[in-house]
Amino acid sequence: MNKDFLKPILIIAVAAILTGVVAWVMPVWNNDVFTIRKMPWFSALLNSDKDTDPPAAQQKKIADTPSPLRPFLNKLGAMKPRTGKEPLIVGTNGYTPKKLRIAYFSDSIIEGDLITAPLRSALQDIYGGAGVGMMPITSIVAGFRQTIRHEFSRNWETISFMTTGKSDISLGITGYTFIPRPYYLDQKKIETDSSDNIESPDSLFAADSLATAPVKPIETKIARFYVQENPWVEYRAVDIAGGAAYFEGIKLYYSHATDSSIVQISYDSAPAVTRQLRAGKSLQVLDISPSASIKRIRLTFSNKDPLHLYGLSFDEDRGIYVDNFPIRGYSGMYFQRIHAGILKAFHQHLDYDLVVLQYGENVSNPKNTNYENYKRVMIRTIQYIQTAMPKVPILIVSAHDRSIKDGTQYKTSPDIPILVETQSEFARETGCAFWNLYEAMGGYNSMLGLVNQNPPLAGKDYTHFTRRGADYVAELLLKFFKGES
Repeated sequence: MNKDFLKPILIIAVAAILTGVVAWVMPVWNNDVFTIRKMPWFSALLNSDKDTDPPAAQQKKIADTPSPLRPFLNKLGAMKPRTGKEPLIVGTNGYTPKKLRIAYFSDSIIEGDLITAPLRSALQDIYGGAGVGMMPITSIVAGFRQTIRHEFSRNWETISFMTTGKSDISLGITGYTFIPRPYYLDQKKIETDSSDNIESPDSLFAADSLATAPVKPIETKIARFYVQENPWVEYRAVDIAGGAAYFEGIKLYYSHATDSSIVQISYDSAPAVTRQLRAGKSLQVLDISPSASIKRIRLTFSNKDPLHLYGLSFDEDRGIYVDNFPIRGYSGMYFQRIHAGILKAFHQHLDYDLVVLQYGENVSNPKNTNYENYKRVMIRTIQYIQTAMPKVPILIVSAHDRSIKDGTQYKTSPDIPILVETQSEFARETGCAFWNLYEAMGGYNSMLGLVNQNPPLAGKDYTHFTRRGADYVAELLLKFFKGES
């Protein structure tokens, strides 16, 4: 290399190093003319691949608010544990309830009975109970759920919180309404005409070409496919933690039946029996409990009878039950889709002792710095539930940590702490209990630790828990109940 060229390069390099040293050691000086600040170039370069400290907004701690849970905890503490079992909490003497029920509403975080299954298993192990509680008629994650075997025909119309244009049809407590139909919906490929594909006469009859018909583009649309089969649903017991080895107490919840509405029921391998349904537009409950414990039940309805089915409950008259109510993509807002009369009637029949609302991830947006509108809607939603289910404590479970990609690294989405604080505010303003799951799992960047564990506790989407991770969250919730968080 030419020495005349190398010399100025060395001079520039030495000057840059000296400038960096001076900038590093130079004291901070503020005056009215100009400001001198430290310029820690070297330390910034050395730590460029390391995670930085969380910003101030991430460091703010939002406290739990357990006191509104006291009515539920008093009942739990008064329950008599099974022989040889230690109570989860010790309560005061007095009335001893035989049965407690929890409605656990959330989004895809609890799909497949995640979080609710280990919670149910732990509570039933101490206080008894056999059954998974409420079940829907169909489910997009039936194959993923392990605590019950669930199969069904295709010809059901399914309406949920995520269904638009059907607000006149009330949902059930499961967040769904199911209507028997003589058809099912699926994608259908169709050919469409397009002027862009019409070839000119000259091109069709060119000397060196073959005359062929124009190719029509293919599109897909949702179409109805009619079937002769009557809609059916089948459940099978599973002897697994959070499930049940058999079925004893079973009830069917429905409305909009007519005088001719019936259901055919098959218990295990016995021939089907026919039961008459009670006519009326209000919530009806049919006890279809078998005379002895069974492992399988199948229900068949007429495809010409558009009654509204909400689900079945599998439980007994004692113990603790946790109902799993997930709606994929749901924000937790607008519970008014469960009409007031239906929601009140469900509570009268199921007699809930606690309602859990765990939402937030579906409204989270990294660019959002204000959740006031979400707060206003959630306050109305909570007040609606409180009116229909008076004196039932409500527990708001905060959004959990969720990571987004920032350059080459994953970091906590910057809006999560703001969202969690907003949730704590509307919990306080509506008199609800609040559990800060974000802090309980470790706060800022805690999702990274769960993803990187072996085996992992969260998936590579940096949002959803694995089954092991859901078990971990359930353990944290039980600690919250015990006042140990």
